[in-house]
Amino acid sequence: MSASPPIVVTGAAGFIGRRTVARLAQAGCRVWALDRVPWPGEPLAGVEHYCVDLSTDAPPVTEGTLVHLAWNMARADAAGQTQALADFQRLLSAGSWRGVVGLGSAEEYGDLAGRLREDQAPGPLLSAYGQAKFAAGQALAAWARAANRKAVWLRPFVVYGPGQGGSMAIPFALRCARERIPGDFSAGHQLRDFVHVDDVVAGIVAATLGLPALKTSWTVCNLGRGEPVRLRDVLERIGELTQATELFRFGVRPMRPNEPPEQVADVATAAAVLGWRAQISWQRGIAELCKATMEPRG
Repeated sequence: MSASPPIVVTGAAGFIGRRTVARLAQAGCRVWALDRVPWPGEPLAGVEHYCVDLSTDAPPVTEGTLVHLAWNMARADAAGQTQALADFQRLLSAGSWRGVVGLGSAEEYGDLAGRLREDQAPGPLLSAYGQAKFAAGQALAAWARAANRKAVWLRPFVVYGPGQGGSMAIPFALRCARERIPGDFSAGHQLRDFVHVDDVVAGIVAATLGLPALKTSWTVCNLGRGEPVRLRDVLERIGELTQATELFRFGVRPMRPNEPPEQVADVATAAAVLGWRAQISWQRGIAELCKATMEPRG
């Protein structure tokens, strides 16, 4: 008997990808993990790891279910975002995928403010990253219709958790706290929807395993807690828990032009279609994250 088609995860070694691969493997799935960098750790049972650059290399498999997490995280890099979009489009056209789960972003909503629904047209898009993600979602919708296959596009809001790099507010604040260097922020009055990486991964896994049962070929789901939280409250809590309050300076950096005062996810679709709800409160998530960040490294 031939082996069942794998679940192919791109961006598998990344912040979200490595957790997704591990969760799918724990669920008994056969997983092919693709990334342009080596897997960060010991190989996982049931997982085949491949170093693949989607911009230059042909993927080792083009069948099964595709979970596309690979992307250029430099949000202002227009050329890099264009390349990431082209890589995704080429991957879609190169395969005979049974179904696809793609990871979008709340930045696809642009300058829209308030509680955001998946069926809302975006406002002016404020970043090259948001523009490319929105275009990728449109490309996936077109693929699902043309191929008569099922696809889910997930839009996580402000994701945070252990092992996150980059310059977004939470990892930047934690780096300042650990290294004991000053951190400059905006006034921080904007309201955002903070969702823990483990909850996002649970949503990705629910979408992947639930693809065959979906009633429609194309589904878009927000992933968030549905709870508006002031950014400054989160950063001040990090300062308290890491004894770095005196290092954080608010109001030093300007707000981004046209940045909306509030963006929070309407999560009704994810609950109804995927049976998914975020489980980790921001207070718990931040407390655990601060503890993990400040523990001495071996």
